[in-house]
Amino acid sequence: MNVQTTNSIAVGESTAELILRLALDVGEGMLKNGGEVSRVENTVARICRAWGADHVEVFSIISVINASVHMPNGTRSTQMRRIHATGTDMYKLELLNALSRDICEHKIAPEEVDARIGQIKRARAYHPYTAIPASAVAASAFAVFFGGGLSEALVALFIGALFGVIDLFATGRINDLAKTLVSAFVAGLLSSVAALLLGGADSGIIMIGTIMLLVPGVAFGTALRDLLCGDLIAGGLKTMQAILASLMIAFGYLLSMAVMGGAL
Repeated sequence: MNVQTTNSIAVGESTAELILRLALDVGEGMLKNGGEVSRVENTVARICRAWGADHVEVFSIISVINASVHMPNGTRSTQMRRIHATGTDMYKLELLNALSRDICEHKIAPEEVDARIGQIKRARAYHPYTAIPASAVAASAFAVFFGGGLSEALVALFIGALFGVIDLFATGRINDLAKTLVSAFVAGLLSSVAALLLGGADSGIIMIGTIMLLVPGVAFGTALRDLLCGDLIAGGLKTMQAILASLMIAFGYLLSMAVMGGAL
């Protein structure tokens, strides 16, 4: 079929193809930004039914969404979305949830949905560079929480800011596991150097304060939720991701210890 596009809505799309494409746009956005698999499947199905679908089947794991929809007029569509990277963006999740509720409650037009999806993709809760001071303050606060003094807090502040820089410039260039490994190695190395230069600084506390920024707590919590909801494949894959991230953290710090000759 030759399909031309006008204002982002494809000319020649059947009703089934159109509503499933838009529903998958919403589901893909939710999955990319940290939504649970069960919530993604439920949202896609609800949107399709709100637009008149007779039968909807949706299957999702963390890296792909498969869906099929049948309409009362006999048209049907089956589509798949490949998810290459996921993260956590609660602001975009809230916008997507609001959009799905509006579709289900008010049956808003597909053209408006398409425009709002584009706006959500471009939306930012805060400027990307805000992550640098936020990471710095969080790492410093954790260092103090775990018993550190002024010197440990200042070193953790610097390392936390460096985490923000790494996250800002490495995202999209290297995968998340490699980014975690680099961050852990840099944190361990700088903690050791700071302990040697400052004398009284406790490298262990600095490490604990900075490692808290790398621990995949949200990912592990989401994995447990998927497992408890019966999504064993998705929950198992997310659990494996969280375990691998934890191993990269440990390996990064061990590598820094090896470089510094056990000075940590």
